[in-house]
Amino acid sequence: MTTERRIVFGTAGHVDHGKSMLVKALTGTDPDRWAEEKAREMTIDLGFAFLELPGFSEPVAIVDVPGHEMFVRNMVAGATGIDAAIFVVAADEGVMPQTREHLDVLRYLRVRAGVVALTKIDRVTPERVDEVQKQVAALLAGTLLEGIPFAPVSARTGEGIDALKKLLQRVAENIEPRSSGGVFRLPIDRVFTLKGVGTVITGTVVSGSLEAGETVSALPLGRDLRTRSLQVHDRPVKHVSAGQRAAVNLADVAKEELHRGDALATPGAVAPTSMMDVRLHLSRSASKPLRQRARLRVHHASKEVMARAVLLEMDALTPGSEGIAQLRLEAPLIAMAGDLFVIRSYSPMRVIGGGQVIDPHPPKRRRRDSASDVLSRESLTGEEVLVERLDRAGAVGAGFEELRVAVGMDDAGLRSTLEELQADKRAVQGRKGLWLSAGAVEEMQAEVVRELDTLHARNPLRTWIELNALASRVVKDRDLNACFRLALEALEQAGKVRTQGEGVRLVGREPEWRGPHATAREKILETCDRAGLAGPSDKELSELTGLSLEETRRVLAALADAGELCALAPSIYVLAETMDRLREKVREHLERQGRMTIGQARDLLGASRKYLLPFLERLDREGLTVRRGDYRELLRQR
Repeated sequence: MTTERRIVFGTAGHVDHGKSMLVKALTGTDPDRWAEEKAREMTIDLGFAFLELPGFSEPVAIVDVPGHEMFVRNMVAGATGIDAAIFVVAADEGVMPQTREHLDVLRYLRVRAGVVALTKIDRVTPERVDEVQKQVAALLAGTLLEGIPFAPVSARTGEGIDALKKLLQRVAENIEPRSSGGVFRLPIDRVFTLKGVGTVITGTVVSGSLEAGETVSALPLGRDLRTRSLQVHDRPVKHVSAGQRAAVNLADVAKEELHRGDALATPGAVAPTSMMDVRLHLSRSASKPLRQRARLRVHHASKEVMARAVLLEMDALTPGSEGIAQLRLEAPLIAMAGDLFVIRSYSPMRVIGGGQVIDPHPPKRRRRDSASDVLSRESLTGEEVLVERLDRAGAVGAGFEELRVAVGMDDAGLRSTLEELQADKRAVQGRKGLWLSAGAVEEMQAEVVRELDTLHARNPLRTWIELNALASRVVKDRDLNACFRLALEALEQAGKVRTQGEGVRLVGREPEWRGPHATAREKILETCDRAGLAGPSDKELSELTGLSLEETRRVLAALADAGELCALAPSIYVLAETMDRLREKVREHLERQGRMTIGQARDLLGASRKYLLPFLERLDREGLTVRRGDYRELLRQR
């Protein structure tokens, strides 16, 4: 029975302990690619080979890394994404400085599986092999690799190579396969060109999958590129997925535009960052505490960048301790929550610790004032991270693309989670893909009700408040418009607010007619009732009521708001009942006669042109009638 597991092994160990020679003995492939490496007999850069194992549908990949201290950054780039380690220690020399340093790298990248290859056994006695095995076992004690099997080998004579292959197969069979779901991401570790093919990149797919012909985003370049073809183990394939070493042929991009440390990803799903909230671990073997704002080398995936560590819980991190920090990066990184990284000191360059990304796109934090926020984020599920991000966005909200980057979900997963949150009344969808937390919308609802109550109190005669007047008090920034609209809709659905045209009011709010205003109301309604269509002007009504013109206009506006008067034209008001009666009279006439001139309308309604024209124009605006030359007809006859 064959398994679909896709496994990547990586070598680790001190310089000249025989890593590359061992890989060649296992696979038949010399991983040292450069003439300089062959001339110096020392690995400088990453090398790659593939090992056929019985029962596996495809060969397992082996990444060979340099062991010299000058090339630790290349070693970290190679170790990122591996499933298991081939931890190489020469039997003649035993544990050496880079043995320990490479073990630290594996520890901080949480490599949990592997094999210890005790090399060069042909040079020493069996007693020395036993001695070194005990030495390495003591070194591994208390680490994630404690208890992994040992394989004494000689790459020169071939002794123990078959036994090592069997151990590698056993390790590979026990590694949990990676999920191919989620966002596609591939950190680039090589870029080259092939004649007749074009630009090719290689790397280990850390998440998701990619089909040949699909578009990927090259980051931090910031361009979407089409994939011409894919290869795995030098064989053309139609798709690649998490756990595979892949070569991707890209269209419309020059080799010089891409570099080791860049990444390919699902378009729109990942974005470069210049800050990360992290949990930072300082190695027990670190020579000194990590001070506030210390300059570090951060090794993430296949990239190294310089950064400042802003400690959020303490003034210094002592060797063997851990804490929450924000890394201020000097160059962009392509990171997601949960990613692991290694840190080296600025000078001398030594591995001093590592950590895990908590939030790849945090706000800028001040020293020691935001640790609790980061700690609470650290334990959140994907759904809870989404809620936290919406809460942080507040009344401004966040777009679908922004959320996808923030939480690191693919389109389907994010859409499903948002729909669940909406069903649970924890999130609200606005227009154009904008999402807000339910809490932000509820807060906006409370603000709308407060401001409406204030405006009603200031204008006790008015039933309706102008929508623009309300918005100008609530919406201090145009980015809040979407939340304001959602809040207004929710209040109307809940029966707390009513909107009508450009007006809005609290349900149950009626004009408060008291004293002179109540008397003026009665006089105005009586006068307008007698006047019919020839409604009095505001100045005439002011003289009638004894109120100032400004105060009379407030009363008239309140009566219009309440639907008792109709503003036929500026400064001319007609009783609403009169309007209804005359409107019906016109409709009945047109149904009988089919059309009507201005003269016929004057005879029908008994009004002068001063009042007749604005009345007929209002009927046109209302959609009852339509003007055709000198005639008016019912609109429904068109």
